[in-house]
Amino acid sequence: MENKYTNFAGDNLDNFLGHEMIEIKEDYVESKLVVTKDHKQPMGLVHGGIYSTLAETICSYGANFSGEGVFVGVNNNTDFLSSVTDGEIICKAEPIKKGKSFQLWECNISHNDKLVAVSKVRLSRIQ
Repeated sequence: MENKYTNFAGDNLDNFLGHEMIEIKEDYVESKLVVTKDHKQPMGLVHGGIYSTLAETICSYGANFSGEGVFVGVNNNTDFLSSVTDGEIICKAEPIKKGKSFQLWECNISHNDKLVAVSKVRLSRIQ
């Protein structure tokens, strides 16, 4: 049986952005985004909101993968380390703490094997 958290099927922000799932397991999620002009802010750099969006998405998918409750993001702290103008962005997330009422995940975002952003996403169980 396919887990409902294994892809970005349907009409949603991730498909609109071109965000693609690469791999999802119990304690690891990886995705990618090919940068287009639509992902950039007026100065030609990938918009910071893109990094935050990708991180929150894959951390949420990771938190919900086991199916033991429904977790939603309640805090997203993204640090921008280096700018990106083109190419492919790779996101890799792993849990720091997996509890019954909340989870904390960390997402490392890279471009050409260089770390460009780090996000910590806290998720709270709503069901």
